[in-house]
Amino acid sequence: MLTNSLHLHYNQNIMNNAVIQIRTDQELKESAQKVAEELGFSLSSLIKAFLKNVTRTKTVTFSTREIPSTWLIEQIEQAEKDVESGDYHKFNSETESLEFLKKQGK
Repeated sequence: MLTNSLHLHYNQNIMNNAVIQIRTDQELKESAQKVAEELGFSLSSLIKAFLKNVTRTKTVTFSTREIPSTWLIEQIEQAEKDVESGDYHKFNSETESLEFLKKQGK
């Protein structure tokens, strides 16, 4: 009798769950799963927590924290080196900067 009641309880929990399907690219899914695992969660539990928070607060919050790409980091580092060495151009007006660019294109 105990087995039947546990089975019934289990089935009721399954029937109370809804399935949500989303489409995303494989790379995003894998990245999100990796982050979820690093935080000690499943991707499903993070999405469920997000949905609960949205319904509770009626707000959506996204972080603007962005990790720059390797290319961008290299460009920033090069720009810093150029400034330190004085290897850059400074302009007093938009017209002056456009004229410089035109000369570079020739």
